Amino acid sequence: MSISVSRRRLLLGLAAAGGLGALGASAYYLNRSSLARWAVDGRELIGAAQGGKPKVVFVILADGMGTLSMNQQGPDGPPPTDPGERQIWHPWDGEVGKDSFRSEGLDVEGPLLAMLSSELEPYRSRSLYLRGVSLPSNYEGHGGWNKCLRDSRMEHASIDHIIGQQLPNYAATQKAVFCGHISHNPGSRVSFAGAGLVLRDMERNPHRLFASLFPDQNGRRRNGGKHVFDPALADLRELKEGMSPRERQKLESHLDAIEQVQNDLDNGPVEPAPGCDPTLPEFEEGWMDDNRRRTDILTATSSVLATALACGATRVATYQIGASSENNAIYFDPYGDGTGPTFTDNAHDAAHQLRGSGPEEIRILWQQSRVWYVNRLKALLDDLARHQDPDVPEDSLLDHTLVVVTSELADGRPETSMDMPMVMIGGTKSHGLNVGSSNNGRFSHIGDQGDRTDYIGKHVSIERIWTTVAQSMGVDSGYSLNPVSGIFNGIG
Repeated sequence: MSISVSRRRLLLGLAAAGGLGALGASAYYLNRSSLARWAVDGRELIGAAQGGKPKVVFVILADGMGTLSMNQQGPDGPPPTDPGERQIWHPWDGEVGKDSFRSEGLDVEGPLLAMLSSELEPYRSRSLYLRGVSLPSNYEGHGGWNKCLRDSRMEHASIDHIIGQQLPNYAATQKAVFCGHISHNPGSRVSFAGAGLVLRDMERNPHRLFASLFPDQNGRRRNGGKHVFDPALADLRELKEGMSPRERQKLESHLDAIEQVQNDLDNGPVEPAPGCDPTLPEFEEGWMDDNRRRTDILTATSSVLATALACGATRVATYQIGASSENNAIYFDPYGDGTGPTFTDNAHDAAHQLRGSGPEEIRILWQQSRVWYVNRLKALLDDLARHQDPDVPEDSLLDHTLVVVTSELADGRPETSMDMPMVMIGGTKSHGLNVGSSNNGRFSHIGDQGDRTDYIGKHVSIERIWTTVAQSMGVDSGYSLNPVSGIFNGIG
């Protein structure tokens, strides 16, 4: 017989409670400190069995997302007469070009997505688009990479590292994964382990990322071999010797259930844990220095990251797609029919509208280079939607994973940091992301909650978004500014 759903749930519950660490496809080990904690407090196991746990992925797309029109008119200026030259990211209020920087407090369901954001149409119903978010000043330039995931004064670590370190009842192969692909400006990484410029290491190689998240793919016993639970036996004996009768009884009840799981593993075909199937993705080392393979590298990385979340190997990740001011090539088909240039030799220049032989081609390369980045995000969303949640197999992984998307710039050409691109997708069940009730997505201009004001209007500092996201994960960011209301049900 195969392992029952209830038995798998128990094992997954133990893993989620912090006592088990992933070693591969549904293989877990016990450690001494976790066993001791279970003996004196069984609440973690009970909590883990009640439902899915919140997970979060921060996605950073390089060099802005086209939040200004090609003529770069300010908020009070007229939009371009050609709709094809209007800003391409922020959703419109009913009709293209009708909302503005000053529409603070605007909150609509079923927003009209712009040319770039419409690439994410399949995830509209799970999406909240935000407007009115800014970095510390209106023109941080490419230096925004060191502030886009943290507090304005850079006095703390970035929010991904903080959540990974402080998340309660959390044992994982990696507490906060940092991965993606940078082919230029390797110092322009967005994740920081401390104040100032204490950069975290970033894994660019998908096979190395896989090895770090799934260090042992052979954890299960077959035909009398050693079992993954065996290394814990000595610790178990020593722990029981020093326990009170009540503590020993609690531990024994856990061990009886674990023994049954072990028997199930040994006596029949083993089903993988729900949603967990660690498979090494297609990838060749020679691709790393080949710009034509950037899409393939990121496809493999996305697959590994989604699998790690599905297997409980992590609950926090940052996925950086490109570096600020990245001047290496990205390859795409700008016209969709093979008739135009199949790449831009400088992604940064394309963001600045400096590539192309004439106005029309300049516009196309600007727009389609941004589409290339957003489609790398969409590939990750597709991967998350395909997996089952490790704790609630009836749900998709995306139901319990909040994907927060932004950039280090709002728009590449003038290098603005105001009116930053921001969308939150997924996490509607574990986080309570407020996407409205129409099943058609939501757009909210949160400038009316702004903490600073200038000639453009009110701005919400991006660190307040991170404090709000941290609260949805059950963590205090430690940042000084208060959270924002209306993003998550019951927070702010």
